[in-house]
Amino acid sequence: MRKILMVCLFLILVMAPAMGIAAEIKFGLLPRLPEKQLIEMFTPLAKYLEKETGMKVTLVIPKDFDTYTKQAIAGDFDIGFTNPNIYITVKKASPQVEPLALASEPGPGTKLVGVFITLADSPIKSIKELKGKKISFVDVGSAAGYVAQMLELEKAGIKKDDIKIEFAGKPPKVGEAVRDGKADAGGMPEPVFKRLPFEYMLKVIGKTAPLPNWPMHTTKKTDKAVAAKVKEALLKLKPLTATAERALKDANLEGFVPTTDKDFDIMRDAAKAAGVF
Repeated sequence: MRKILMVCLFLILVMAPAMGIAAEIKFGLLPRLPEKQLIEMFTPLAKYLEKETGMKVTLVIPKDFDTYTKQAIAGDFDIGFTNPNIYITVKKASPQVEPLALASEPGPGTKLVGVFITLADSPIKSIKELKGKKISFVDVGSAAGYVAQMLELEKAGIKKDDIKIEFAGKPPKVGEAVRDGKADAGGMPEPVFKRLPFEYMLKVIGKTAPLPNWPMHTTKKTDKAVAAKVKEALLKLKPLTATAERALKDANLEGFVPTTDKDFDIMRDAAKAAGVF
């Protein structure tokens, strides 16, 4: 009997790929922070998803925003966690992609807000005074670290050619560029700004209109059964519950809520205004 069971188990393992049975969930993360830090932040969530789905969950961290976008479009991972701007870009290129749940953060909740920052003693006091200045942003794909700010600049009558733009690559680097005098101002997500250890050296001179927060999404190759299991597991992590705190505290999240693709139409409007969609 034991030999028979062993043979059956072997056949299941061998035939699983051919039968379309997922043995592993590849979980892509937008590399907004150093890889080691992201692994520490999201390992508890990965372990939670393993327990809930019964499948191994492997974190995939591309080298930069552009690589994440390309891999998400290609379906190189099963689920992804990214900012709303990159989500709409991936969705446009790969219509099969769908949002599974929307992240909620301590403070801003399900809304994403970007800030404009300068040195605390800078004479610059408003967005309108940024014309002709050097501004550090995160990345051309950053929702609250570039796209949303470009929309606010447009509202203030400042065109792209009116400023000198530099990209720092990651949000904390924007703060460092302003702190070190390498840029007159910077644009970055508000939650990251508030966690900078040198926040006291900087000041906020303006904020962006709120956008939908980060979605967890599928890719074109995501198995529907896997997507359903992950979605169910994520929506069990209701904001401010003990289960959510255990799985999400390290990731600076407080839970997930239901969402649909239509919720991201405001992000599409902002991206079009910024000339990146």
